[in-house]
Amino acid sequence: MKFPHTTPARTLALAACVLALPLAGCTNPPQDAGTEPSRDVALRIAPAADPTGQALAHVYGDALEKLGYTISFAKPSQDPYRQVADGAADIAIDTAPAAIGLLPADLDPRGEDQRLSGDEAKALVGLVNDAELGFTALPLSEGDADAVMVLSGAEAIEYSIDSVASLAAACSELAFVSAAASTAGLDSALAGAGCADPVFRTVDAAKLHDELRASVGRVVVLERQDAVIGDEGFSMVDGSSELFDAAPYLALAGDAVDRDAADGLNQVTRQMNQQALIGLNRMVSGPDAMAPEDAAQRWRWIIDN
Repeated sequence: MKFPHTTPARTLALAACVLALPLAGCTNPPQDAGTEPSRDVALRIAPAADPTGQALAHVYGDALEKLGYTISFAKPSQDPYRQVADGAADIAIDTAPAAIGLLPADLDPRGEDQRLSGDEAKALVGLVNDAELGFTALPLSEGDADAVMVLSGAEAIEYSIDSVASLAAACSELAFVSAAASTAGLDSALAGAGCADPVFRTVDAAKLHDELRASVGRVVVLERQDAVIGDEGFSMVDGSSELFDAAPYLALAGDAVDRDAADGLNQVTRQMNQQALIGLNRMVSGPDAMAPEDAAQRWRWIIDN
């Protein structure tokens, strides 16, 4: 994708400066005094359906508005990338595995295990851009929403679980609870770790925290950015993220996104480490959850603390 050329007010100011040189010293245009150039560019952002994804969309939107862009938001959806692919939005924010479906099947970067590793996620960015699909995949975030297996500290002690290997050794006494309907990939991954015939239960995503709190012989699958894990002292099974797709966040930018806007998006992505994602999730989760747009306004506080 070639970013459209923009002609900000700064260019006009520099021209005026050159003409005024015989009369007075003029070295910096008005923008350097803190005035941003105005842009008559409207961009539409497609957020993901979950509260953290919605908050992130507003973080990106706020950053672009500060650069002078006019921002609107599409209705949150389970597939925001498709809205960019279909021309219904200019920018979409979601996790990298969701972009695999945009590629022809023969370009799927995953290996035989059908799990997206960290290196395969990086390769995915290049594959999307090389395919020239009419949009650009921008750099990945450091923070990751990949899934992990979580259990209470008491259960970890009871079953002597501190790794995937020890989890597999105890799996005949455990039930694995997740929100995802399909467990085929997880079944295979656990079998590869030495867990024969694991028992799976699927519940509504909103009930996962309750399943974890009432855990008796249960291992719950949560996103690694879920603040409840650390806030309530639950234990992640070391190495369990390798049983799931790596899920860094990825911004897709349509043709209306110029280079200045892409730079603004990338700046936000560079700030998006694991601590920032957990902080944002904490604000939009639980009984006293903020609205996603309100949490986004506290982004600077989140990344500075």
